[in-house]
Amino acid sequence: MTDTHENKPQKNETTTKRRYLPSAERKREILKAAFEEFSHRGYLGTSLERIAAKAGISKSGIYAHYSSKDDVFEDMLHSTLLPPDGNTFELSDTSDADTLSCIVDEYLNQLYERLSSPDVQAMFRLLMTESGRVPDLAHYWGKQLLDQNHTANQAFFKLGIERGLIRPDVSASDYTLAASPSLMWLMVLLVLGPQNSPVPLEEVRLLHKRLLIERLQPAPV
Repeated sequence: MTDTHENKPQKNETTTKRRYLPSAERKREILKAAFEEFSHRGYLGTSLERIAAKAGISKSGIYAHYSSKDDVFEDMLHSTLLPPDGNTFELSDTSDADTLSCIVDEYLNQLYERLSSPDVQAMFRLLMTESGRVPDLAHYWGKQLLDQNHTANQAFFKLGIERGLIRPDVSASDYTLAASPSLMWLMVLLVLGPQNSPVPLEEVRLLHKRLLIERLQPAPV
């Protein structure tokens, strides 16, 4: 006689015995699960049920924090790609950047460190992949990133202007184009892979620095 008890599917202990977590920590777990699901299955292939199962909670546990899959997706992108304080780049009052070369180095160090993050790269790859499937969502987030990058660049270079290290007539187009070489490098990296990039990262960074210094150099007195 077959032991029917052995044939029963074993329940996932994480779904039957829910751990109590503070709201912020629970949301981090949900977003971590969403990151894995969206990255593996894409936007259309991911459901709240799958995210809940991955996070070890019920679907109603998702609804305690988010109203929809769109809401989860947006918070996931926002938490990964946009810093919580809105300042992508920072030049502290105690920074010893006293030349244009130094301030550009600080900017590029922060920029390339951020774009080199596996999570950030995964989010950009996801946006590229989903742009044809959910164009409105991809367009919205593309604009969000561009607008945020423009604002952050403007705030960063304003500090350089105040210190007399950057020419005072820097235009909106300068702010918009400031990160362009690094973004082109990122796109090539995502499409071709790190081993097939035609230009090494360090070479891209050196060229980027030269372009910024030539563009931002104050006029000789």
